[in-house]
Amino acid sequence: MKNLKDNIFLWFVKAVFAWTLIALSFDVFMLITSYVNPQLETKIGNAIMWKIDGTFKDSPDNIWYKSPKTK
Repeated sequence: MKNLKDNIFLWFVKAVFAWTLIALSFDVFMLITSYVNPQLETKIGNAIMWKIDGTFKDSPDNIWYKSPKTK
């Protein structure tokens, strides 16, 4: 049982490390993009925010979108 708990904990630590590495890589990418091509940074930021923002929930690209029911 202890070995299973150790494996689960080790998997969790690896997942957190991987997620942190991906987030830092994206942050560095956006930082570089803000100096090289600010319009691309704005485009990427808007695409991400519009996908998760509830204001645009009538758009099929939004995660909160509910398809209309057909009768």
